[in-house]
Amino acid sequence: MAVLTFVQNENTKKYVAEAVVNANFNIHLERPGGGGLQLFQKNGEYTEAIDDRTATDRGFDTVYVPNTVPYNAGQIFDYDFDGLVYPKTIRIESGSAVTIGILTEAE
Repeated sequence: MAVLTFVQNENTKKYVAEAVVNANFNIHLERPGGGGLQLFQKNGEYTEAIDDRTATDRGFDTVYVPNTVPYNAGQIFDYDFDGLVYPKTIRIESGSAVTIGILTEAE
């Protein structure tokens, strides 16, 4: 289990976290309010400091999350992902601050 630390991107005004995963994983986020939520991925292990570049600038592809994910008015997000190919770097962009962000990988 890893705690996700979100940093505000000054260009997009979104809160951003990145992590490398090596197995199927769960993302649990809690936010005080709604706001958009976008997930991105790229194959490989790319750890570098988060800066003001966008996900596209960094070479990430969009992850499409099914409409059936319970979203609780945008405040709580909890979903299991099966990425098939690892390692993988994921990027999460939130339109509002994230008070709790937890990434849990399968064993």
